[in-house]
Amino acid sequence: MKKTSETEMKLRVKEGRKKTWSGRVFVLAAFPLLFLSCSRSDIAEYSVMKGVFRQSVMETGELQAVNAYSLFLPRINYMYGSTFKITGLTEHGTNVSGGDTVVILDKSNIQKTILDREEMLENELAAMNKLKAQLANNMQDLRAQLTSEQSSYDMKRLSFEKSGFESAGMRRVRELEFRQAGIKLERVKHKLAMRPVLDSLDLLIQKIKVLQRENDLRSALETLDMLSVVSPIEGVFVIENNRRTGQMIKVGDDINLMYPVAMIPDVRTMKVKGFVQELDISRIKQGQDVIVRLDALPLVDFTGNVNYIGKVCVETGERRVFNTEVLINESDVRLKPGMTVSCEYITYQGNGDDLFVPTACLYNEGGKSYLFILRKGSVEKREVETGLSNNTYTIVKGDVRQGLPLVLPETVIN
Repeated sequence: MKKTSETEMKLRVKEGRKKTWSGRVFVLAAFPLLFLSCSRSDIAEYSVMKGVFRQSVMETGELQAVNAYSLFLPRINYMYGSTFKITGLTEHGTNVSGGDTVVILDKSNIQKTILDREEMLENELAAMNKLKAQLANNMQDLRAQLTSEQSSYDMKRLSFEKSGFESAGMRRVRELEFRQAGIKLERVKHKLAMRPVLDSLDLLIQKIKVLQRENDLRSALETLDMLSVVSPIEGVFVIENNRRTGQMIKVGDDINLMYPVAMIPDVRTMKVKGFVQELDISRIKQGQDVIVRLDALPLVDFTGNVNYIGKVCVETGERRVFNTEVLINESDVRLKPGMTVSCEYITYQGNGDDLFVPTACLYNEGGKSYLFILRKGSVEKREVETGLSNNTYTIVKGDVRQGLPLVLPETVIN
């Protein structure tokens, strides 16, 4: 009897515990906060985060050089010809430095001109040397003539002075001879005085002829140097198309003077020609920070700033956008004109104190926002205030802290 009573008592206690536990479950189900059983593996990848929150606008664009130089054939005298054949050309897309020879034109015609002008200059120099020798001989002849005339004058003067004892007729003859000798002497002296002036004029004329030949030769030599076209800046050598053939210019093409041969973008300073949709343009300001990523290198960031915002909305396809220009702050050999990039216009960047969660973890109900937080194997539904959002995360405020594990709403609802 005693054992049977103890067994009945144990059964009654066990039944009482079951009823008490079922009552507790009912109370928890009626509580405003929701608790569900959940394994840790379902939610380990989501949590409340704290750090620098960034809100941005993502758009695409195309790289361009801030400075680009159009390389033309040199401006030279048309007497050398109006078209020149290309005999040397740097390969398309080559990086060149300032001073590098990038285009060489046919020099045979100029070289022939130089030989002709060298010969003409030598002839004029020989003529000038001959003239100098002739002028020196003329001066020597005049000095000899002056000496002769001076002697004749002195003799006539003595003869005239001695004619005082002669007849009047002879005295008259001696006087006339003396005057004639004086006239000849003065004439030679005048010639001797004027000769240097006249000779200097003749020499000056010949020097001018020599100078003209020297200038002609110098011009030809300078033109010869101009036929080796150099790059004025550092950049990428981009060959233009031949207007006659419509194809890229190549060695052997005949090109007119002052014709554009290539474009040389200065890749040291690059910009992005982009756009922003009209719905986002109010969030874009001049000077705003931008992160630029190459489509070919999406994991590499380049910093820049908004330099220009279009004032007129334009239509591209089915969208209406504003044109923008972003200056890239750094120089990198990987930045090439024409490459496609993505631009992240930073509209907000916190100081590291913001709490934010993956936007997918937020649950909206009745105009309020909730998070499902894991607590000791169960899930608690907790109301929070939401702030700024980006493509992935949303700032939250309320009874949350960094590191709280979260459950996706669809996991709980399903």
